[in-house]
Amino acid sequence: MPVHDVDVAVQIVQRHHKRFDPDHNMRSIEAAVETSTSNILVFPEMFLTGYGLGRDVFKHSLDREGPVIGALSSLSRDSGKVIIAGFPEKSPSIRGQVHNTAGIFLPEGRVEYYRKLHLVDFDPFEEWAYFTPGKAPLMFEFKGLRFGVLICYDIFFPELCKYYALNGADALVCISASPNTTRPFFESIMTARAIENTCYFIYSNMVGPDGRMVFWGGGTVLDPRGAVMAKGKYFEDDDITSSLSRETLIESRHHRPTIRDTGPEIYERIIRTIKGERETTGD
Repeated sequence: MPVHDVDVAVQIVQRHHKRFDPDHNMRSIEAAVETSTSNILVFPEMFLTGYGLGRDVFKHSLDREGPVIGALSSLSRDSGKVIIAGFPEKSPSIRGQVHNTAGIFLPEGRVEYYRKLHLVDFDPFEEWAYFTPGKAPLMFEFKGLRFGVLICYDIFFPELCKYYALNGADALVCISASPNTTRPFFESIMTARAIENTCYFIYSNMVGPDGRMVFWGGGTVLDPRGAVMAKGKYFEDDDITSSLSRETLIESRHHRPTIRDTGPEIYERIIRTIKGERETTGD
């Protein structure tokens, strides 16, 4: 790839974390930022505290005005890099509620918060017992490219990725805590999401043991046609780096114009069906 065709360099940072120890996990982030030559660094879902917290999630949730979030914002500003990392967030508006959140720390000092829309409530997951779901998608822009954010189970809902694509997303960023039992599903689904939306897909997954589960890592960057650009190791620490190109996006969308060809009719029918308004198929 010619140098002039490289627009944004992305690094997925795959590190074993320590549960209940945000200070240790914060040091991992600092070390990665210090040595990275990439523009964007992506860490997994709930990386700052660990995933399997149970009821302790209420005690270990982080305040957006607290020292950890402040330190991450300063680190982004001082390094000039975007940092994306997951953590349990104390609701800023309703006391006692907690969100499963991706923090997007931007070099200009702004922090965006995406709260997981689709919580998991089947074995071995218990997110509905502890988290309050988010209410809205979130996109951010960096160096002229637009990114739509997802957390783990969100990937199974194609309408969310389609929303991002129709609103100008160039890449989809999914931070995840997927245990080994779910690996085949995620590796299949992320390819579909890249192809059907002609977007880059950036997948950062937790690695190693955490409570009752073991996470498989396998961070991945896919191009807008679903080809693997970079792939991380399974069950080991790793750094996965790749570059996102505007020219590749344009070429892919000319080749397969799925965004252009998306019409409102089927989505209107889906909305009516979700609302319980039964209808017959056909004209």
